[in-house]
Amino acid sequence: MRHKIIYRIRLSKAIAATVALTVMSCGTAQAFTLEEATIKQVHQAMLKGQLSSQDLLKQYMKRIGAFNGTCMQGAADPATGRQLGTATPVENAGQLNALITLNVRGQRSKTDLQDNDPGMPDAMETAARLDAELKRTGKLAGPLHGIPIVIKDQFDTFDMRTTAGAQANYANDRPPMDSTIVARLRAAGAIILAKANMGEYASGDRSTGGGTSCNPYDTSRSAGRSSGGVAAAVSANLSMCGIGEETGPSTRNPAANTSLVGMVSTHSLLSRAGLIPASATLDRAGVLCRTVADTATVLDVLKGYDPKDPATAFSVGRLPAKPLQAFATPASLKGMRIGVIRDFMVPFSHADDESIQIAEKALGDLRKTGATVVDPGAGNSLFTPVINALMPSIAPQRYKALRGPADNPTPITLRMLSEEEPSTVGEWRYFLERYLTNRGDQRIKNIPDLIANSTFFSYAPIDGVTTPPKQRLEALLTTSRTLTDQKTGAPVTFKTPVEGLSIEGWYANRALLQAIIEKVMADNHLDALVYPTKTVPPPKLMSPVEPTILATRTDTITVTRPEGTFTETRRVPTEVRGSLTWRLSPNSGFPAISVPAGFTSEAYDRTIVVGKDGSLKAGDLAPPVKVALPVGLDFMGRAFSEPTLLQIAATYENATHNRHAPPAFPALAQ
Repeated sequence: MRHKIIYRIRLSKAIAATVALTVMSCGTAQAFTLEEATIKQVHQAMLKGQLSSQDLLKQYMKRIGAFNGTCMQGAADPATGRQLGTATPVENAGQLNALITLNVRGQRSKTDLQDNDPGMPDAMETAARLDAELKRTGKLAGPLHGIPIVIKDQFDTFDMRTTAGAQANYANDRPPMDSTIVARLRAAGAIILAKANMGEYASGDRSTGGGTSCNPYDTSRSAGRSSGGVAAAVSANLSMCGIGEETGPSTRNPAANTSLVGMVSTHSLLSRAGLIPASATLDRAGVLCRTVADTATVLDVLKGYDPKDPATAFSVGRLPAKPLQAFATPASLKGMRIGVIRDFMVPFSHADDESIQIAEKALGDLRKTGATVVDPGAGNSLFTPVINALMPSIAPQRYKALRGPADNPTPITLRMLSEEEPSTVGEWRYFLERYLTNRGDQRIKNIPDLIANSTFFSYAPIDGVTTPPKQRLEALLTTSRTLTDQKTGAPVTFKTPVEGLSIEGWYANRALLQAIIEKVMADNHLDALVYPTKTVPPPKLMSPVEPTILATRTDTITVTRPEGTFTETRRVPTEVRGSLTWRLSPNSGFPAISVPAGFTSEAYDRTIVVGKDGSLKAGDLAPPVKVALPVGLDFMGRAFSEPTLLQIAATYENATHNRHAPPAFPALAQ
């Protein structure tokens, strides 16, 4: 305990010392406004001598010191390893708990408190080097010269603690080398400002090592699950941009929740080398910024082949001749055809209503830019005819399984196909073990070591909220399956070691979705697709969320094992909704970009029903509460259609200007 207290005091002093440094030229620095600044504006100010990299970093450090305090109090959120110590909060302002490790020498590692390696310059030392280089050459060191970036704690940083939010007791909490994403950022001149809090092991809102991050528009609500710390920091102007990761919703969901631009590229465009994995089939790095142009600038330095990630070989020969940033400029969309995915605009409850209304307005805004909006109309679908035409021939067994009994078949919808989640336990186990082997830590060498050398938070089950991390890790070792003995009628539970990757279902699903999307776009001559990123506003933290499974049927199958013959009863979803985001992009591997579409005026939350075991179940909808919460709009396209998506997104952004900074995190007094 004494060690932890000393650690926090030292870090608090380091923040205070950093913030207390005077700005290099107070008179000229005042011409630059930090809040909502873009990369282009920063570089213009630097080239004019109005701003230095050190100036910029100090201003962000000041905001971090003011706004990065704890936002969930007490026993409900017992973070065991906070690294930033006590922030100095601004009166009447919110706190975010968005960042867990600052890039400040002496405060970047729990296993190396001395931190005196000259080969590991901290953020301010890096800024000083960049300032000296600009003064000497008169040129920027790269496209991200001096730009502070926050990194989700899932990406390896050779100079900073990396644990995916876990309170894991590594012998050396610094990995031996940077992830490819971080290495490319540094090479482009970026300054790694901090590691962001995250849902532990890329799931949920909460981590043992950092606690819960909060939404800057309403700190009682989710910032967007596992990349929420990145999003909260960027949205509240604690950083210029950030790097998140998306297995399912975790780049576009936080973008939508915090009024940011969030882009995930084609699955093979960005390297995942040095990423603590969740699913090699689905994991993608994501970029979160406040503007489309900044998002494109960051993507430009990250994209392309990396021999450490064989999947990126598919990008060779498929990149545009011009930088992506060249496409992220407003232009007439005359001649562009954008198809509406009405399947994702169904009002299942009042919780969906306002987001769908905002999306309807967005369609009108798109028409004003010159685009042709191909809209089948409410209640109709561009996809259902193609699904019914393709599935019987290219996925006959799955088609039969989803439809169920021939005398009462279930209609197959795009929602069913895009939201289906085959198990990733096998591949997560395999790739996490491989990551730990490559990391080469002397104490934590495999998953049993990881469990044995970690502290975990826990809680009773909550509808729609991630299972606590220890249970998730233990499930990577052994699976349980309960069957009914046909002779005795008694339930029998079989426990089986997890073996193999078990990725066949994912790849079959991906191939099917890609074929369906490609045919819909070809038949309708579409350049892109559009739909609301999600139709449910950000939920209350640690509370039940809107149900994702809305209707089911019961199927009974026969299972033959060496021990005998058994039956298994399965609940098969027949109607689903994406309460976090729609998963068509991650499950197909195609690119998508979420752009701010507006704000709600109210939100519906679920009442809470407390079970005898302390579990929290979703009850009925509570009456609406007045609250302005962000809504996002997704543009999605074919593989390697990033240039088209960026052009559409930039034009829509310029026509609407829907982003507004969170009012609870204002500019600080100079």
